[in-house]
Amino acid sequence: MSKLEFHFGTDGVRGIIDEDFTEYLVAILTESTIRYWSSRYGLGHLLVSFDARRKSQDFARIVASVALNHGIDVVMVNRPTPTPVAAWFGSRFGFDLIIQITASHNPPIYNGFKVITNRGSPAQEEDTNEIERLYQEEWEDIARSVGTIELRPVPTIDPAPDYMNYVIDSVTKMFKPRRRFKVLVDPMYATAIGYTSEILRRLGMDVTEIHNNYDPSFGGRDPNPEPQNVPELIQEVTSGRYEIGISHDGDADRIALVDRKHGYLSANDILPIVTEMLASASIIKRGIARTVSTTHILDKIAARYGFKVVEVPVGVKYIARAILNGEVDMGGEESGGLVYSWHVPDKDGIYTASLIVAMASEFGDLTSLVDYVRGRYGRAYFKRVDIDMRNSKKFVSNNRDALMKALSELGPSPRFITIDGIKVVFSDDSWLLIRGSGTEPKLRIYSEAMSMGRVEELINRAIEVVNSLPKP
Repeated sequence: MSKLEFHFGTDGVRGIIDEDFTEYLVAILTESTIRYWSSRYGLGHLLVSFDARRKSQDFARIVASVALNHGIDVVMVNRPTPTPVAAWFGSRFGFDLIIQITASHNPPIYNGFKVITNRGSPAQEEDTNEIERLYQEEWEDIARSVGTIELRPVPTIDPAPDYMNYVIDSVTKMFKPRRRFKVLVDPMYATAIGYTSEILRRLGMDVTEIHNNYDPSFGGRDPNPEPQNVPELIQEVTSGRYEIGISHDGDADRIALVDRKHGYLSANDILPIVTEMLASASIIKRGIARTVSTTHILDKIAARYGFKVVEVPVGVKYIARAILNGEVDMGGEESGGLVYSWHVPDKDGIYTASLIVAMASEFGDLTSLVDYVRGRYGRAYFKRVDIDMRNSKKFVSNNRDALMKALSELGPSPRFITIDGIKVVFSDDSWLLIRGSGTEPKLRIYSEAMSMGRVEELINRAIEVVNSLPKP
């Protein structure tokens, strides 16, 4: 067998199925991970989970079989399972490690391998770097070890009942549903099927679920709950047939909402709602974490209630670290993920959906809640543009000085943040971020401002700057 190259990105190892994400790669990743984890932390019990993508269950069986060859006690989920459910179940019931086969929100041609700790958090860089290093040092022996793998029977388990009971109990301890909403749930043919819908029914809601058969092609769309991928959800809710629409991505760690008046609500709209309600209930006390690409409305809420904001690079593992270190009570990122210190230190779209519906039901309704939060802190407008570019992180690094010089001229009193790409914050409450993606060959440009005109101005100027610079 030849030597492979792999790299743990923002959230695991991902690749195109049967091209750079193969059975052999999964075996190599599993063997490398098990060797490292066993020597560093001890590994007796492993939970293996998978999403609804093509070959996900086959890849999961390979993971389980490699682990069984090491004498590890292995349990596998019995059907496509959300990443946060596997993280919660594994951490709750004493597993030393959780491995999830998923490419989350990526297009259907992708799959991936994610390592989750016994606390339910994504593996930190210091561990994934060591897994990569161990493979570089022992690759020949690792290749021999996985040269022939006998697929063996693996016991299975259904984590859904325990997880659902937990979510209902956790949410209703904080917020008491008082109104019955008509809710439309779109799990996008993926792992959230039967989760959010059932929990909301048990919270007293009138729920309809669409696109609720597993489909590896996700109905011909990307399993990412952005407006272009959930047109039926938006149409049904904004036409008045439902009061709330909820959607999740392929592994259900993300969430998007729709309400009758405001239409599609992204994570940058959702995060202020959740933060305000938790802060007003005195549940947030220490602070919150947000990634560099996430709304600064959170900073205004923090200032009102007197808690801190910790800004981190893009990637839920950095929010998880702030939570595990005891710095903050919750965190979030613009791509649709919210994390809570009293839950698992990983994003969970199902838990967040349940929490928001309970909040809205106690408050009155979702539309009124959105209006209330925007009335207190203003409405921020946000946009992200992706530019196809290989070696995008190298592009930002190579052109750092030129980018900073050009961006500093785009607004008043520029202040730079360089923990992930190059971000410039202006005194008019607008900001701009340019960074290389950690999961796709793309350069991402983000902007937020208090008017859409200002956002468009900043995005367009940034594109001009990028196009004028040499590419790697």
